[in-house]
Amino acid sequence: MQKNEKKNVERSLALAGVFQSAALVRDLARTGKTEKLAFDTSIQSIYTLDVSTVEQVYGGTINGLRLGLQELVNLLAYTKLKPDRELTRYLIGLMHLERKLISCPETKKNLSRRIKHAISQANYFSSSPQLIINSLADIYVTTLGTLPFRLHVVGQCKYLAHAETVSKIRAALLAGVRSVVLWRQLGGSRWQLFLMRSTLIGVGKKLLASLNKSGG
Repeated sequence: MQKNEKKNVERSLALAGVFQSAALVRDLARTGKTEKLAFDTSIQSIYTLDVSTVEQVYGGTINGLRLGLQELVNLLAYTKLKPDRELTRYLIGLMHLERKLISCPETKKNLSRRIKHAISQANYFSSSPQLIINSLADIYVTTLGTLPFRLHVVGQCKYLAHAETVSKIRAALLAGVRSVVLWRQLGGSRWQLFLMRSTLIGVGKKLLASLNKSGG
């Protein structure tokens, strides 16, 4: 794989991570449910800080990013007659939230410290997944939730009134910002969503085709 091609794949995977988190938030708010593999992959990405490849951030394979890749291709290629406004709003909101985080060094430092502490607790709480989700949700509220920008989530009241669902949404938002950070580190920007749209679509389709071929 050539250097430029490798970079495009890495950027596409990181961006798919952002799309996936946005889709998880949308689905949880609308239905109270979401795909387990997609959710677990996104949540796990919060804990993977020191890795050598983008794939390792998402579990070492791209299987867990299928939802994000599908949403990326669907939205950028306009495959649906009616664009998903909520997905788009969450996507832009996550990118805006990351910019606000970068402009607040103290909050960024606190977030980094809290995540490192969460990593040390993850094995201890491994037998209680909801405790891990609740901890991540609390990190979101006490760090990103204090920034001068609120990402408003809309959905069904009966799900948004459910504490466990709200915690999952907040944890998914935290994972989304983690993917935006990765996207930026790889040279990504909001302008590239437009300037590199055809490239991102092409890479996304190719990665989805490889998943379908392998049965992943």
